[in-house]
Amino acid sequence: MSSTWDEIRKKAKKQTDDAFAAKVSGLTRLTDEEILAITPTATDKQRFAELMGIVADAALSNEEKADALRKVEGLAEIAVPLLMKLL
Repeated sequence: MSSTWDEIRKKAKKQTDDAFAAKVSGLTRLTDEEILAITPTATDKQRFAELMGIVADAALSNEEKADALRKVEGLAEIAVPLLMKLL
């Protein structure tokens, strides 16, 4: 019985990961595979989305964006892998 629920949980996680990667890759120059490598956990996905939302917000000045980014907990954990993809 436990293995059935483990299988369901793993399938749901993969479907969620794939949907997230497809949506993000459609909005960025990153591939699905790059997105999945950068955001292996749910927390990483949340931080990545928060980071991208701040950077993409045209209503904010650069100073306001910098202030908002300072408030993102765990930013380095998501920013470093992202920047490594750009180098």
